[in-house]
Amino acid sequence: MDEDAVFAFGNALAAIAGLLEEKGVCTATEISQSLGHAAMVHLKAGEEYHKRGHYLRAWAVSVKAAADGKSGPKRP
Repeated sequence: MDEDAVFAFGNALAAIAGLLEEKGVCTATEISQSLGHAAMVHLKAGEEYHKRGHYLRAWAVSVKAAADGKSGPKRP
């Protein structure tokens, strides 16, 4: 997956998390934490799962940044 796809999907997840929070289903922070936990599971698993873990971690950070009202890290 290329970098633009990673950022786009992270933004999509953040938007969905925002909608779920508005509807009272769960908070965006909870979604971010769930993604972070899934990332850790993949990163602790075999090396063949590390790439997935890095994607999940990036998406967790995107959702967390949106939940905190930040735009996220600046891209080079």
